[in-house]
Formats: sequence, C-alpha cells, structure tokens
Amino acid sequence: MDTHTSRARRSANLTGLLAGALLLASIAACGSGQDDEVETPTAPAVTETVSAPETSDPTEESPVPDETTPYLDPSLGEPSKSGSSSQTTITGTVESGVEAGCLVLEHEGTVYGIYGRFDSSVVFAGAKVTLHGKVDTGMMTTCQQGTPFVVENAESAG
Repeated sequence: MDTHTSRARRSANLTGLLAGALLLASIAACGSGQDDEVETPTAPAVTETVSAPETSDPTEESPVPDETTPYLDPSLGEPSKSGSSSQTTITGTVESGVEAGCLVLEHEGTVYGIYGRFDSSVVFAGAKVTLHGKVDTGMMTTCQQGTPFVVENAESAG
C-alpha cells in the first residue's frame, strides 16, 4: 500500500472525526442548559441587546385616546386614493362593534365603523353624536364591521 495514500486517508478520517466532535460538543452545550458559550470557527456568536422601555410621564397625553379605541391615522393613507370621499357629516347613536374596542354608528341605513382621533368623552357606546369626517372604503380595519368613517370632528348631538 502506498504510504502517501494511507496518510491522506488517515488525515481525512481525523478531520471528519474532529468536525464531528466539535458538532457534538456544540449540541451538548446548547442542550445542557449551561451558560457557557461554545464558539466554533465557522459560526461566530451573535448577541442581541434589548433595552428596557423608557417610562413615560403619566400626565403626558397618549397619541391614542383610549387603550380600547382602535385608531388608524388617516394621514397614513393617501387622500387621493380610490375609496376616499369628500367631507361628510353623520348623526346617530354610537354602539359597540362586534370586536372589542370597536365603535359603530348607523346613519340613514348605513353602518359606519368609527376611526380617527376623537374625544372619547364625546364618542362612546350609547352617546348621541354628530361626526364630521370622510368615508374611506379602501381603509383596512381590524373591526370587520361597517364602512370606515375617519372622524375629523365630533360633537354631542343630544
């Protein structure tokens, strides 16, 4: 048998055994629950830093009126897109929608889902209101009920 061929085979076998041993050591370290980090030459360790959220002043006004009020910023959509219309006024009694936190209002046989920025002390389930805003049939919502109506101004009607 050629000595050169024998050495090449032994070297290949040793390389394969070394790679297998490193793989097993990595797997064992991951599954053992130990905090020791095993680094391999081919896979550098990746770390991620997560910072704690900043605490805010409780007196600051939230950009969303109520935690349970769904809010979609009308400025995110394009006013010229299909589905948007001109200024509209609707009046009626606000009702709770089928989804939690959603509000709807029926006006002249059409059910409208209420979105936008509005005063939650004026617009709430059971309130009689007059809403000024725009119908946006192209708006995607999570309430799954009514034609989306983006409120620009709200006033009590009763």
